[in-house]
Amino acid sequence: MRVIVTGTGGASGYAVALQAEQLGYDVLWADADPLCPALLSHPDRAQLLPLASEGDAYFKALGDAAETFNAACVSFNTDAEVRYAAGQTQALTMLGLPYWTPSEDAVRICSDKAEFAHRLGQDPRFHAPRSFTAKDLQAELPAEGVFLKRRSGSGGVDSMVCSSREELGAWLRRNPDGLVQEVLTGQEFSADCLYTGSDQPLVVARRRLRTRAGMSTVTKTFHDPLLEHLVADLLQELHVVGPSCVQGFLQPDGVVFTEVNVRFGGGCAAAYWGGTHLVEQYLALLTSEERRLPEELHDRRPFSTTTLVRHPSYLTLHDGPETNEGAGLAEPRVGER
Repeated sequence: MRVIVTGTGGASGYAVALQAEQLGYDVLWADADPLCPALLSHPDRAQLLPLASEGDAYFKALGDAAETFNAACVSFNTDAEVRYAAGQTQALTMLGLPYWTPSEDAVRICSDKAEFAHRLGQDPRFHAPRSFTAKDLQAELPAEGVFLKRRSGSGGVDSMVCSSREELGAWLRRNPDGLVQEVLTGQEFSADCLYTGSDQPLVVARRRLRTRAGMSTVTKTFHDPLLEHLVADLLQELHVVGPSCVQGFLQPDGVVFTEVNVRFGGGCAAAYWGGTHLVEQYLALLTSEERRLPEELHDRRPFSTTTLVRHPSYLTLHDGPETNEGAGLAEPRVGER
């Protein structure tokens, strides 16, 4: 079975592509960055795509790649591509390339952090961080400071804890529609999820023990039935079908949700559900176009803890002789990947 996996330059796309290969799928590694390590290390199965924001050019390149590779389906793994796909259902259906994203409305709510917080504030089951208005900020800043984040975007770009008015003013000039919220000090978590729209969502929670640029570099799964049910309720309320990654904090007074990414998280390699993996189930549903999980998955879930450590490493690419055989192949050294 041949699958196009996009966004392989990011942690999410790379994890999905790697898992797919380990499961026996033929993967076309796609990304918009020509210097993406995933493309450079898979020269015979690499596909350079335009940015999703380029619209028609992106659509044509994706269609050409699918035809050349004889792909059975495509897995979108960047926020921009999921937004594009959710808004282009008719065109992608005509292309004959199965994919799986939430509705355009669900993607819009999850992509807009202000809209997401507002939506959660309308349901007493869910809690978002407290946001400060311009009037609130006329008073003295809280002793612990405030947390600043852009209204849209991923990876924690330009997010920071701010404790001075000078920093706050400078940040708001860069991000006039940004969010100013309370600083959360509880245990940060992510939950990799898979929801078909009819079954109970599969939820694998993990503690974010160390992060860099908004991505988990050390993460460890844990089992909390109450949290898992609450996450499942949130996905059902927003109707976030397909893969997703829910993020939040375990505060002393309860769970606070900060965002929902409408794709797997970068640490999804740790998302084992008993003897299977969420990516394995996702690919099985994606390639078969079925949208119902095996019943036995919900009957019993043996839980085991998985720790994922993403460490800095290097992959050395050796140029071969000027022939078609062996040119540009990746040769990892000992201790590298």
